[in-house]
This record gives sequence, structure tokens and C-alpha cells, in this order.
Amino acid sequence: MGIFDKFNLSTEENTEQPQLNERQEILATQMLEKKCQAAAELADDPGALRSTLDASKNWLGRFAAKFMPNAYESFTTVFRMLDAAVNGEYQLDKTTLASLVGALLYCVSPIDVIPDAIPVIGLIDDAFVLSWTINRLANEIQSFRAWERLSATKCALTSYLPYFNQIKRVVLCPGWMTANDTGEEIAQILAPVFPRADFEFFNWNSNVSWSQARQSADAEVAQDFEEFLRRSSDLTSVAVFGHSLGARILTRTLAHLACEPQKRALLWNRKSSAQVGQAFLLGAAIDADDPDVPFAATASQAPICNFFSRSDRVLNYLYRVAEQKSALGYSGIATHAENFIDCVVSGREEYLLDVTENLTSLMTIFRSPILLAQFTTVDNIASGLPLYWRHQFEQYAQFFADSVGAKASD
Repeated sequence: MGIFDKFNLSTEENTEQPQLNERQEILATQMLEKKCQAAAELADDPGALRSTLDASKNWLGRFAAKFMPNAYESFTTVFRMLDAAVNGEYQLDKTTLASLVGALLYCVSPIDVIPDAIPVIGLIDDAFVLSWTINRLANEIQSFRAWERLSATKCALTSYLPYFNQIKRVVLCPGWMTANDTGEEIAQILAPVFPRADFEFFNWNSNVSWSQARQSADAEVAQDFEEFLRRSSDLTSVAVFGHSLGARILTRTLAHLACEPQKRALLWNRKSSAQVGQAFLLGAAIDADDPDVPFAATASQAPICNFFSRSDRVLNYLYRVAEQKSALGYSGIATHAENFIDCVVSGREEYLLDVTENLTSLMTIFRSPILLAQFTTVDNIASGLPLYWRHQFEQYAQFFADSVGAKASD
């Protein structure tokens, strides 16, 4: 893949997308190294760093946003990372800082391998430098994005952190193909967040085809789950977690707790009389625009938190194939709902920056006609799904615990 293929650097007048030759790449790398050395001298001067960032933002807005949209998207993240580092909010070692600032200095400089004064063509070497830098520092960029999302989630959850000490019972509702699970790993992850609570795992007949599991999740299993919840005399002391199809079950149950379907038109501006203390949806296998979602939100005292991930291959590929809709656990809620918070667990960049992993995921699907065409499975296929699918209950639970654990223990 050439640099222009990756960054989509093209115009109507120039569709051949020329690239640097080997000699030009060497020259660009050598010039970049000198810029990085100059940037290292700025590392301890916040004022000079901010001036460089401002100049780079102006350049990127005028040129890269038009001709290199993918590079522009990546470097807007880099700017946020550098701003956070300069402000002391995010720790960035001096070598990484110098590499990023050096690349920006190269791009804003009119003197480089191909002069910027040459329309379009003058951006070829800049595209090479941006690509080389982004690829080399991909792990750092991913780490910052994860830190950024975690920080945003902590802010979103701060308003009702006092609820955690009031919870006496935590109910875990798992997803598809989990009939043999015990939930012990999840309980261990969440136990520090709910220091006074007992944990219960709701087992249901999930080891069936997708269509069967989904139908039962929408009907009899949701009824069974409601009865399971009502074992508590005080629902406000209960926190509920639903993962994947378990989040679908939880949504159906809470919507029913809010009121019967025929009475829902009266509920828009008031709370439900039957409310759980807290509710959390993790990788929810339910449509992003499902009408039950806003009603479910009225049946929770604290805002429902929907933890979604654009790196969730199961929801991105398989759910979309099966349902022809976007999942709540992949994209977040389609329209605003009161008492409902979306929390991003991970972003698309996890697999955009790791092409090999993404291709492996796609190949796994297309090598399995059962999964692709019929969306049915058996135990041995489900247990063979590799970790890079990133749809595990544990992953979402750990992100939740990381978001609130420190504050909850204060």
C-alpha cells in the first residue's frame, strides 16, 4: 500500500497519486531527524511548544484537511495529546514528544524535499513524514486515546459515584453462548467497586443458535430475568449488568418495569415507579434505535451507562450481518434519551492502526460459512473465537472498574 493509498491524497486533476522515490524518502527521513533534534530543544519550553502547535494547526487546517483527510484525523488526536502533555495532564516522554513535534516542524517548513509551493505535489513528502511518524508511534497514540476515553468516562460517572456504596446486590446477565459460565471472573473485577454487595449470575439457555437466543431474550428470558430481579424487596439497592444479548435482556426487562407497552405514551416526562439502583449495558446486542432503550432508562435511579466499542468485531460484522442494523454496543444510542449516558470503551483506530489484526478478523468470518450465512454456532466454534474479537464481558467490566474504582473507594 503506497502512502497516497493510505492517506487518500488525490484531487480530480491528479488521480495517479505519485509517491516519493527511494532517494527522496531517505532525504525526507534525514531532514526529519534534524527537525526532531530541534524539537528536543523545545521540550522544556511550553511557550515555544504552544507556538509550534498553533502554527502546525493552521497548516494542517489549510492543507491536510483537504488533501490528507485520514492523516488529518490522526493528527487532530496528536494535537490533543501534545496539548495534554504541555499542560501536564498526560505523561509523554521527551523522545516521543520530539518525534511528534519534529514531524510538525517538517510539515510547516517551506524548505523540504519537495517545496510546498508546488500545488498538491508539494505535500507528497509531508504525507510520507506524517505516515512514518504515525505508524512508528501508533502504540502511543492508541494509549492516549484509551486514556482520553477513560478520563471522559470518569467525568460522566462522577455525578452518581455515591450510589456504589449503597448497592447490596449486583446481578450479572451474560450474553450468547455463556450457559456454562459462572461469572466468577466478572465478580472479582467488580467487587472493589461494590464493597457491600453480593454478586449473582443469571444463567439462561444461551447455547443455541443466534436466532433462537435472540427470540428468547426478547420474550420468556426477559420475563425470567424480571422475576430474578424481584427477589430483592428493594430494587433501588440493586445494580444490574448486561453484556451482549444479556444487555438486550436487561433492556427489555427494565422497559417492562417502567410500564406496559400500551401505557408508555404517558411515561415520557416521569420516572418509573419500579426502579433499580443502577444499570449498565456492556457491548449491547440490541439495535441502536430500539424503542425500548429510552423507556428502560426511566427504570433506573442513576443514569443507565451504555459502554460501547467501535473495535467490537462481533457487533460490527456479525450483528450487522444478522440484523441489518447497527448495535447499541457498537455505535452508541441513535438519538438522545434522558437518564442515559454513552461511554466509549475503545475506538475504530484500534483496528485502523492495526491492519493485520483487522484482516485476520475478516478472514475468520469468511472462512466460517456457518457464522456468516446462518449466524448459528455450537460450543466448539464459539470457544474458538480469538481474543481480538474484543467482545468479552471481562474487557467491558474491566473498563468500567477502571473508570470508577478509584473514586468508589474514596
